[in-house]
Amino acid sequence: MELQFLGRGAAFNPKEGNNSAYFIENNQLFLIDCGESIFERLVENGLLEGIDAINLMITHTHSDHIGSLGTLAMYSYYTLRKPLNIIMKKEAKHLPNVKKILEGFGCTPAMYSYVDEEQYDNRFVSFQGLRYIETSHCDELSCYGLLFTTSNGLVYYSGDTREIENVKSLIASGQNIDKLYIDTTTANFPGNVHLYIGILQEQIPEEFKSKVYCMHVNNDQCIEEAKNAGFNVVETQKEKGQSKVLKPNITQK
Repeated sequence: MELQFLGRGAAFNPKEGNNSAYFIENNQLFLIDCGESIFERLVENGLLEGIDAINLMITHTHSDHIGSLGTLAMYSYYTLRKPLNIIMKKEAKHLPNVKKILEGFGCTPAMYSYVDEEQYDNRFVSFQGLRYIETSHCDELSCYGLLFTTSNGLVYYSGDTREIENVKSLIASGQNIDKLYIDTTTANFPGNVHLYIGILQEQIPEEFKSKVYCMHVNNDQCIEEAKNAGFNVVETQKEKGQSKVLKPNITQK
């Protein structure tokens, strides 16, 4: 399972765009987060063309992760006339915030549906299951990472996080791990709400470094330090030298 990225930047790093990932299977778009710049990138790269459904995962409700949700919901309803499925964990702590934000945007319940994460089990080739994993980002919000079970092993997407315990637990479990997408920053100060790259360097075993993909980077220095430490850094079409996002579409067997 290979996530494609529309942006890889932290909230205050607009040069890199809001951090957001996606993949497509059977003309269904699976999208992780939709910050302020993401709807524009979806449209300009044609990723909503020919889509039969949008399946959205929301890690938390900071605006750089949910800022274009209202526009996406209305576009899906009025223009695409296709369903917007918001995948959620049962009794997710951030669900009330999502509901309030949609209401504040003027979106009616007809424009979207909440679908439990378990409803996606064993329905797709790209993954066999996905689960929200609670993580620690900031004291004001409930935040989640995402864990995908795939034929190549576990794929973990940290969301915004200041802790490495979820990653350490996965490594310690002995399960096969395919990829670890991890929020990374060069900022290091008391109360930091993102994961300092020095902690990654200290805590990630050498044999797992090639499985780490740094994302939500705060500056160019973060990208350079991550690569020098032996980690990968996620790439958007710009970094890949492409003029347009590729639109891979896995066909279900």
